[in-house]
Amino acid sequence: MKQAKRFPVVEVRGSHFEMGRQYGSQCGALIRDLASRFDDIFVSDRALQEGARRAMDEAVPAVRAAAPELLEEVEGIAAGAGLSFGEAFRLNCAAEMGQWFGCAQKRSAASVSDQCTSVAADTGDGALVAWNMDWYPELQPYMVLLHGQPEGEPAFLAFALAGSVGRPGLSEQIAIGANQLPYRPTEAPPAGGPEWAGPGVPYSFVSRMLLQQRSVRDALALLRRTRRMVCLNYTLGDATGDICCVETTPAAQAVLRPSEGFLTHANTFHTPEFHGMPEAQRQKGDPRAYAARALLRERQGRIDPLAIAAAQSHHFPGRQDGVCVHHPSGDRALLTLLSFIGEVGKGRMWAAYGPPCRHEFLPYDL
Repeated sequence: MKQAKRFPVVEVRGSHFEMGRQYGSQCGALIRDLASRFDDIFVSDRALQEGARRAMDEAVPAVRAAAPELLEEVEGIAAGAGLSFGEAFRLNCAAEMGQWFGCAQKRSAASVSDQCTSVAADTGDGALVAWNMDWYPELQPYMVLLHGQPEGEPAFLAFALAGSVGRPGLSEQIAIGANQLPYRPTEAPPAGGPEWAGPGVPYSFVSRMLLQQRSVRDALALLRRTRRMVCLNYTLGDATGDICCVETTPAAQAVLRPSEGFLTHANTFHTPEFHGMPEAQRQKGDPRAYAARALLRERQGRIDPLAIAAAQSHHFPGRQDGVCVHHPSGDRALLTLLSFIGEVGKGRMWAAYGPPCRHEFLPYDL
């Protein structure tokens, strides 16, 4: 029998500073605990941690220029949780710390293994946007669901590592999923390992900025004018049924549009602009996105939350990985920390706490 476990929901409202203060006060112990472990989790070589911290600090001006209200929220989180501003800001830079560390180690790959899958579908009655977040099992206790009601802005539900301003989620007219892509400073794959491209707006802030938008069109305009800090795919859908995937590097982006009424994406570039993997190679080279696509094709024209939940729960035969991932220990310790499906324009999200093959999707409302 699947477990019916709910996420801790953090209710915040008001000005951005006040929202941050409420968040920091409600989750202070959890935030301080993660802050004490943060650098060791994401940059395991302590000799490199000071360099990573400096690289993250360099992103503050980029966020101040793009989303000053979210820096006010970080200030509120710091005040509420009893952290310095720098500590609170760095909690928004988990993906950036990891990709910076990869550059320092000269890691280069065609695909990132087992780090998130996203789906979007046009149902004819709006969009469904779904996300599996796959990462280190030790992060599971730090996952919270933010329910924000900012003054003069759309209400939102966004998942977050405790202390960060958010990750993918659902707002009144749009929803987003995301998945990491191999780091590269330019469109072409790097030879001999990537060089770090410098500061930009971290993923957590980009996620919240996207949730402030009213349409996919507005979200695409935001991405075009925003320099980012890591390589990610953003999967977007709005209340009109407009859906797309946007593959991004720090300074460039390329849009994938659906040919089947839905899209699936994992951790491999697909677009020709980024020298993406040809479709003929994806069954072996990008198996999670390929498997999710095959499962949804069977329900083409009839895709609903149940069909997407089944795809999110899928395992490769006889294995612990698939679209749903659990490698709880060893060198490849990874876990599907959460799965969600957002019903855009209807104000409802369905979310599973942990691997969806073991946990029920439960409702959360805007």
